[in-house]
Amino acid sequence: MLATASPHLHAAARRLSVEAPAAARRLSAEAPAAAQVLCVTRLPRRRPSRYATLRAVSASAAAAAEAAPPAKEGAEEMGFQEMASGTRRRYYMLGGKGGVGKTSCAASLAVRFANNGHPTLVVSTDPAHSLSDSFAQDLSGGTLVPVEGPDSPLFALEINPEKAREEFRTASQKNGGTGVKDFMDSMGLGVLVEQLQLGELKLGELLDTPPPGLDEAIAISKVMQFLEAQEYNMFSRIVFDTAPTGHTLRLLSLPDFLDASIGKILKLRSKIASATSAIKSVFGQEVQQQDAANKLEQLRERMVKVRELFRDTESTEFIIVTIPTVMAISESSRLRSSLKKESVPVRRLIVNQILPPSTSDCKFCAIKRKDQTRALDMIRNDPELMGLNLIQAPLVDMEIRGVPALKFLGDIVWK
Repeated sequence: MLATASPHLHAAARRLSVEAPAAARRLSAEAPAAAQVLCVTRLPRRRPSRYATLRAVSASAAAAAEAAPPAKEGAEEMGFQEMASGTRRRYYMLGGKGGVGKTSCAASLAVRFANNGHPTLVVSTDPAHSLSDSFAQDLSGGTLVPVEGPDSPLFALEINPEKAREEFRTASQKNGGTGVKDFMDSMGLGVLVEQLQLGELKLGELLDTPPPGLDEAIAISKVMQFLEAQEYNMFSRIVFDTAPTGHTLRLLSLPDFLDASIGKILKLRSKIASATSAIKSVFGQEVQQQDAANKLEQLRERMVKVRELFRDTESTEFIIVTIPTVMAISESSRLRSSLKKESVPVRRLIVNQILPPSTSDCKFCAIKRKDQTRALDMIRNDPELMGLNLIQAPLVDMEIRGVPALKFLGDIVWK
């Protein structure tokens, strides 16, 4: 079920070995872009009929800076240059309330990394994907797909939960239910099913239907692949376009849950096995039981690695995306609190869809601007959000679709 390395990926790796020195020189020479006055900005036009003019009001950058909360100490070191520095792999997870622009922000960050010399992978863990729409390219199918346009290799992956559910149902009916183990094996979790197939108890029948959290389990299996599979070694930046808040919190808490579950399975297995250990030792099956226990411990160790990755301040960062409304800011505050409990590092907050300033507001725009100002004031006073580095992204006059539009947005947001 899971993706294997494609010819595109191998070709990109070979191309990277030639292009990397030039990309490194370009990366070191680039300085953070200063806020510029733009009356009309035109996108590069590979498809003139698709991409229209993107307008940014001339004073929007200055107004955004004026409205922002005072920068905390050291914030000047938290721009894009800090995110792009170094060759050690880093993971960036963008999440928040549904409909705030997480996908556009994640896709634009991926394009920005690729254009700055980093081979990049952008992964959507949202069951309702919109990454394909954002790149204006078919990325479905659950396999790595090369994105055309950026300077360095950029690949995208939409995890396909519906396909996984169907495969799970098919597997549960295959070979009297043993196909479930084959399916879970493909995700690196087959040992769990193996330990549930306990003699007459047939606890594996509990897995005849896709369990809740299968989407998150598949996403975790992909993270495990990123850590262990060689075909992913070329990527120095991996960007996650996560599902809305509830799904994402389940994803982040899953390693702890599986760790605890494996411990319970080991205890249950030990109790059942102890009653028959004397008989089984006669037939030489004690070694097999120890081998099964070792497999569970290995899986547990892998879960610990994933958990440590999520909490590693040197390689992982969760970026909260929101919009300037009271409801969205309130949910972002709760998300930040939950992430803190999970020890997930958060340093940046993107406030998307900020209205550009105008000297002649209509009544609707004036009311909307007042509401946005109130929401920004909430951030200044919110104990969970006030310490984060605030990034304001303006509302633009068209949809952000395709690599040129994403580059345009990335140049505005990721400075």
